Amino acid sequence: MSDVVELHEPAERSRVAEAVLRDLPDWFGVEEATRAYIEDAAGLPTFAAPPDGGFLCLKQHTPRAAEIFVMGVRRDRHRQGVGRALVAAAETWCRARGIRYLQVKTLGPSHPDEGYAATRRFYEALGFVPLEEIHGLWDESKPALLLVKSLQPGYAVFPVEGIPELHEGDDLAAAIADRIDLAHGDVVVVTQKAVSKVEGRVVSLDGIEASEQAREIAGEEVDPRRIQVILDEAAELVRVRPPLVIARTKHGYVCGSAGVDASNAPGRDTLVLLPVDPDASASALREALRERTGVGVGVVVTDSFGRPWRAGTTDVAIGAAGVEVLRDLRGSHDPAGYELHAAMIAVADELAAAAELVCGKLSRVPAAIVRGLDAAGDGRAQDLVIPADRDLFREGAR
Repeated sequence: MSDVVELHEPAERSRVAEAVLRDLPDWFGVEEATRAYIEDAAGLPTFAAPPDGGFLCLKQHTPRAAEIFVMGVRRDRHRQGVGRALVAAAETWCRARGIRYLQVKTLGPSHPDEGYAATRRFYEALGFVPLEEIHGLWDESKPALLLVKSLQPGYAVFPVEGIPELHEGDDLAAAIADRIDLAHGDVVVVTQKAVSKVEGRVVSLDGIEASEQAREIAGEEVDPRRIQVILDEAAELVRVRPPLVIARTKHGYVCGSAGVDASNAPGRDTLVLLPVDPDASASALREALRERTGVGVGVVVTDSFGRPWRAGTTDVAIGAAGVEVLRDLRGSHDPAGYELHAAMIAVADELAAAAELVCGKLSRVPAAIVRGLDAAGDGRAQDLVIPADRDLFREGAR
């Protein structure tokens, strides 16, 4: 991501605009129009990526709406994040002034042009929505496409609907990307079961031989073969109250049944296990989505966990890639000046819980999108595991 600065001197605004626009004759080859852009830039809020790598000018139309009046990125700086950084700076400027809608115009799709098709994809990847193609605004041979983006504060969470039952080897990235237009900065939240199914982490009870320990725990209430699978997946039994088993998984998570689950399994006598490495699964899905869409997103893999001090379950992150997992506020001060000593926010868990509210347990919607949050980071869900020597529920912890 490139550093972006706001230019305040009118002469500098025009100078940078000219330096960039002269480098883009395929887009700004009409001298009269180019000169008008250069002159107008002097009086408009202008952002630049030094040294003369790109610029963007805003024009505010109403107290609540503004337009990207002109933007350009030098050819040798294409595909380096300069355009995204310029738009992000413009959006920040708008939000600080209460501007709620940002628009941009570009050549419409009814006039075929591969260069402008890429421009349209760029804006759509940033969350702009094509609103209307206008004929006659410029001239009849050049229809203008109006795109709009809401800058309202807050964020949105919505399900990815229509994903069919998944099986081993299915393309999960395609199943998601084919059903929703992803935008840069989105967080794709996907259930563990979806990941486990495509990775083949499904076992059939046929052929499972229950041990004496499994039979003892199962009693008359559950199939002892199911208990055996749980024992096989567990690294440590934390609490057992037959037939309930709380176990520490090989990933370090403490949860019911070592994450083994029969709900939403592909068959009556099948069980779904946790992915072998949920962080690696999240990373692979993120890369596959980037390759398919060209958009940078975060990914969170979730599962439902109970908590010993609270009733009910909530979804938590067991895998993560491209997101901030833990926000460490220790050492920060609140508005009254009090220094925070223990404040660490489990951002990835909060993303997981928000997504579960729109996916549900029974609707068979395995993925959701969280949009509008700045949640980018490089954490792993393994960062959420409490080390054994600090686990207060473990004997010998400090």
